[in-house]
Amino acid sequence: MLVEINLLPKREHKKSSQLIIAILIILFFTVSSSLIYIQGNRYNSKMESIDKQIESLQKLNVARQAKMADVEAGNSAVKLQTALKWAEQYPVETVPLMQNIISLLPERGFIQNFEYTNSDSVLITIQFDATRDTAFYLSSLKQSEWVHEAVLLNIKAVTMEEEKVAGESGTINNNEIEKILPRYSAEYKIIFKPQYFKHNSESALEGGNES
Repeated sequence: MLVEINLLPKREHKKSSQLIIAILIILFFTVSSSLIYIQGNRYNSKMESIDKQIESLQKLNVARQAKMADVEAGNSAVKLQTALKWAEQYPVETVPLMQNIISLLPERGFIQNFEYTNSDSVLITIQFDATRDTAFYLSSLKQSEWVHEAVLLNIKAVTMEEEKVAGESGTINNNEIEKILPRYSAEYKIIFKPQYFKHNSESALEGGNES
């Protein structure tokens, strides 16, 4: 007895499966390509938007810098005018004034601060070794020909503890003894005579020596 086997339907089924797989692969690549294209367009659009924002910010920054440059130029002109006015208001040279102030100091008197408060007045801070030096210096200022008025505003004492200076050795030398002595910082306001320095520039250097 013979048995016939027909394989043709199976072959057609196998071809159909291959066709379906091929179609699915094509669809997959088509969809993937479409998604990549869409994402690429979105990315390009986003980058264009960012570029436009950067360009706008750069233009705004340039405009601000130009405005600031104009303001700074205006401020420079104002500062120059202010400096010129200051020079006109302060005709007294600082060096002769300082020389007169220094000439009245005791041997161990040191200027710590000097500043103008007006066209004819200054504030000075001086360090002394003793309180009597502060009073003596005030008296010398008041008796000076170039001083219109002198005022002692305040005195501050600065001291150091002997134990800190002695250190580990437990002994103190002469220099260290000098360091632990109190120091006095005195602030003075001096109203001087501008005309004295303006018309007596040569004698101004010696005017402070009077007592």
